[in-house]
Amino acid sequence: MSEIESATVTVAVLDNTGVFMGVETIPESAAGSRVQVPADIDLKIGGYKWQADDGRFMPIAGQYPSQERALYDLAKALADAGVLPVVPSALASWMSTTAKKQGW
Repeated sequence: MSEIESATVTVAVLDNTGVFMGVETIPESAAGSRVQVPADIDLKIGGYKWQADDGRFMPIAGQYPSQERALYDLAKALADAGVLPVVPSALASWMSTTAKKQGW
């Protein structure tokens, strides 16, 4: 068997909807249109979906925090740590309203 015949690649295992379910190593000749990935890929199983049009995996909603949640968490962390000794009233009002609205 030659080196070319024994070459292997790592491909993503996707469910019927494109959700990442793991990886497998297969002969390069069998890869066809499968999504090739690095052998050390660290995506969370069930947390990402293949977007063929963009050629990349995207987090599934709910796995990735919204921009609003990220901003809220940042502001809260800064206030709780004392980095903001005085929280501006507009920020405090937004945080309170947003937390109530979102159920945080």
